[in-house]
Amino acid sequence: MSSSPSWSELEQLIVSEMQVALASLHEAGEDEPLAAIVLWADPYKGWYEVLADTASRNREGARARNEEMLRLLPELAARPDGWKAAMTTARRTQALDFDPRYGEYTFADDPIHTFDVSYDELLRSPEYEQLNVGGEDGWLEGHVRFVLAKALARLVADGAFASIPKVSPLRVGYAYPDSSDAIIVALV
Repeated sequence: MSSSPSWSELEQLIVSEMQVALASLHEAGEDEPLAAIVLWADPYKGWYEVLADTASRNREGARARNEEMLRLLPELAARPDGWKAAMTTARRTQALDFDPRYGEYTFADDPIHTFDVSYDELLRSPEYEQLNVGGEDGWLEGHVRFVLAKALARLVADGAFASIPKVSPLRVGYAYPDSSDAIIVALV
């Protein structure tokens, strides 16, 4: 039987790898302040990438997103059963001062830092089939969400983002590849 992952070890690894990424950002000496730093994670495939977005790109992205959502609103509201999804539609179409679409960030095609954490043996085991029942995410994804949030919040509390150029607030979060937006864990 495969052993369960050590979530505290994963949290420490994420903190350490994020510190490496932040040191790289600091050394790069980018002139433009950052609006977001996001850890893009795929727990099943085992890869993690640190992405970032500049203030100007993110501001323009938010403006474009808001315009796109305003154009979509009449179409969504006019659907015969549209009222059934009004709450989701309202959340999707709300105006934001921040663009959460992490795939469009300034530093997305060329991530700041990458690292791997494989749980392949566990994922292929009969034990995982028993564990992976129910839930909005799979068992591994659900557990990793808590680890990511704790690691990122810990970095913020420890002042890890102090040395990089940033706007206020700098948004710190994570995203999974199958989601459309980053989940912001903390504001610096």
